[in-house]
Amino acid sequence: MKKLILLFVLSMFVCNANAQTVLLADTAFITDIGYGGAEASCKSNGMIDNSVNMDRVKGTWVADVFHVPAGITWVVDTVIVYGYQYGMRVPSTFTGCNLQIYSGTPGAGGAVRWGDTLTNVLVSTGFTGIYKVDTFAADSGLLSTKRAIMYLKLYLPHPPSLGTGTYWLSWSATCTSTITSATCPYKVLPGRINPPGQQSRILYGGAWQYVIDNGDTAGLNMIIEGNAYLGVDPAQGYRDGTTLHQNVPNPFSHTTTINYNVAEEGNVQLCVYNTLGQRVATLVNGRVDKGTHELNFNADGLPAGVYYYRLATERGMESRAMVVR
Repeated sequence: MKKLILLFVLSMFVCNANAQTVLLADTAFITDIGYGGAEASCKSNGMIDNSVNMDRVKGTWVADVFHVPAGITWVVDTVIVYGYQYGMRVPSTFTGCNLQIYSGTPGAGGAVRWGDTLTNVLVSTGFTGIYKVDTFAADSGLLSTKRAIMYLKLYLPHPPSLGTGTYWLSWSATCTSTITSATCPYKVLPGRINPPGQQSRILYGGAWQYVIDNGDTAGLNMIIEGNAYLGVDPAQGYRDGTTLHQNVPNPFSHTTTINYNVAEEGNVQLCVYNTLGQRVATLVNGRVDKGTHELNFNADGLPAGVYYYRLATERGMESRAMVVR
């Protein structure tokens, strides 16, 4: 468990004291040793299935619950979920993922707080090093490699500010192949135990229902990253005129222009990160006058892909995505 979580903690955003961090690591995978000594996740004892369908083409969505603690505000900008396609193995076949956040139970009065059903927010995907397995000899048992679990890293381009309360993440994915469905593996504890108190749901046939397997409700694996604040998110102070604008052009090949406005003189940092959260450039780091500022960012030497740039002031922070091609 610790090994899996550490795989995704990696480098944190470090623009200021309120740097991005892991807000929730709700994962449970490893139960056995599988093919070639790799880690394996065997379905819970008594359960029939290994996972639940989350296939965008087939109209199925999954959802699971999370809680923002009392007196805290979360600004969520990154979510990691997991999936596989039976028989497709490595590399990852995932090409897209849609994400929504509900402020209540989907299908039971909950309303969409963030996101939509059309925007692809997948920025990276790859093999976790873990195989989902079962004990059927016909399927190679614990040594099966037919269910290679992939991570799907999702970036929320306009991070929602979530106050104290209960919320639900809901997602659905697309793949390069439609031979088998995109599926989401269940959580499972060592000893092949279904964690107690799970509440995952699935949208199937146009109706939301709990994911029930052999009489038990299954749970889904997810990691949520962002920033946590005591009380109200300081970034709401950006109503005073501090603004980070979208870079132009975007996407771009060599250079792009970034404009930002600060409402009052103060310390400012403007940093660029890759999809692993590693800082690749510091564009501003020091005292900045009140007003509008413009700078050019040269991406020569950086691999093509999605990058994030983040403006941090003494009042809060704001981030946007840009694409290098």
